[in-house]
Amino acid sequence: MGSRFLFGFSMFFALVGVLAADHFLGFTWGFFILCVGMCLGGIAEMNRMYRMRGLPLDAGLLSVSTVAFLVYVQLVAAPPEFGVLADLATGQPDYLLPAPESLRGLTLLAPVLAAAVFPLAGLARRDVANLSPRIANNLGLLLYITVPIGVILWLRRVPGSGAWMLYFLLASSRLGDVGAYLMGRAFGRHKLIPYLSAGKTIEGALFGLLFSAGGGALAALWALWATDGAMKPLFVEWWYGAILGVFIGIAAQAGDLVESGFKRAAGIKDSGHLVPSFGGIMDIMDNFMLTGPLLLVILALWRM
Repeated sequence: MGSRFLFGFSMFFALVGVLAADHFLGFTWGFFILCVGMCLGGIAEMNRMYRMRGLPLDAGLLSVSTVAFLVYVQLVAAPPEFGVLADLATGQPDYLLPAPESLRGLTLLAPVLAAAVFPLAGLARRDVANLSPRIANNLGLLLYITVPIGVILWLRRVPGSGAWMLYFLLASSRLGDVGAYLMGRAFGRHKLIPYLSAGKTIEGALFGLLFSAGGGALAALWALWATDGAMKPLFVEWWYGAILGVFIGIAAQAGDLVESGFKRAAGIKDSGHLVPSFGGIMDIMDNFMLTGPLLLVILALWRM
């Protein structure tokens, strides 16, 4: 378990490093490549788990749809401009492909388009008895893997403040994971949901939320200082970051438990074997399956 913790902690700095490199160089290609790789790897691992249960899944269709969605977000889509995001954007977005303005605001239509296309693809299969679970599984994984990572990439594309929002997301989610592990090992006495995860405790979850609050507060302080107050529309005071960090921490822990449910259903301990004694790609990205969409909703509803 020690090596598992050390890898998880070093992964936090690796992700921050990718973000910082892109931030310094003024583009998002490093993060975009990371998002594509994580999504495709996650789909491959989930396909393996589904096959263990004998469940139908069109991994190829999902992979193509995922790449198309992420390419659209990276090259064509306008960054989100609703809620507080309209006040956080500084400068003009970097559009990498020319396109009519009417085509730049279709990001949130992706799940709706998939809901129309995936049933037609399912009808092309001869095993019509599996049509309903096939469509449900395809759409479910699109919403579980592709859309959350696409939303995070979309937020990263916000001019000027996108990187700072992701620093906050990383700090509050990953540090919460670290706190839950350390404090759970030291003080954990009461199991959280033992049939999903034998190691998680109520004490660890509560301490994890405290670490998420601390990570959010530190990220807010750093953002306010480094941007000379440009992040004020979101982080009015440093303790706003702590409050938001608690909500992100709750979503991160919930995402971890959902992925644990998938693994238990498949009868496996880790989603894959990418890193010995740690697990697969889904074990790395499970914290972000709910945090990205939650942050987008908070930003959309936020008002000063």
